[in-house]
Amino acid sequence: MKYRFTRCCAGALVVAGYIVIALGVVAAVAVAIVGPDTARYAPTVDDRLVRVAAALICVAAGFLVGALFIVNGQLLHVFLDQREFLAGIYRRLRKKKARVPEDDRTRLFPTRAARR
Repeated sequence: MKYRFTRCCAGALVVAGYIVIALGVVAAVAVAIVGPDTARYAPTVDDRLVRVAAALICVAAGFLVGALFIVNGQLLHVFLDQREFLAGIYRRLRKKKARVPEDDRTRLFPTRAARR
């Protein structure tokens, strides 16, 4: 099996994505509990509304960034799996070509000489 380092990086990307999502949720809980101090900057804004908005922003940012990591890691896995799959098909086709002589009747698009 080749590309072990690349497979490891793909798996690390997926795990990092899940960690980022979990950290986004943890940050949202922390912001909801502690909350930003808005009394100094905007005294007319309701503090509970600011905490809820900040928590939602933390969760959304965690999901967006984490999802990007997860999708990139899974795409890398897909590319590596396709490479192995296509290499196996190519090996089988090469073995088959060596055993079976080429015939114009088996071709999908026959040559001009065969059409005449």
